[in-house]
Amino acid sequence: MDVAIGPTTDAKYSQRLTQENMALYYKARNITWDPQRFMESWRIFDNYEIRHERKRCGVIRLKSDGETLFIRDLQIEPSKQRQGIGREAITWAMAYAQTSGYAQLALRVFAENPAVSLYQALGFVETGRSRDAVLTLSLSLSATSE
Repeated sequence: MDVAIGPTTDAKYSQRLTQENMALYYKARNITWDPQRFMESWRIFDNYEIRHERKRCGVIRLKSDGETLFIRDLQIEPSKQRQGIGREAITWAMAYAQTSGYAQLALRVFAENPAVSLYQALGFVETGRSRDAVLTLSLSLSATSE
């Protein structure tokens, strides 16, 4: 599959895609989109764009926390979802985290998000659940390297 991931500085694209993809989840929980909060996170996360067949189709945003690398955001254009691009992005993040020396890769996801099954198929396990049905999923990288 022709998927490439590299650094991006296009916060506007990332914010638009994230806001659109998350709209239903936010509406269900009565969460208001906060563009200032997004921009604050933009400055502290490592931001990457995802390209499929040389066309931008998504973003993945990472943040380090000690021995854990967090996928803070993974967004794929709706027209490109369910084509294996998200799987490629997660696989890339796993390799990136391992080669960077992290012991664990983790993410948070709304429980009803269809991507939960993808994460679980890749070896992520539930390590937490909030009152508003946000799951924390984690993958031990030492287990993936054996």
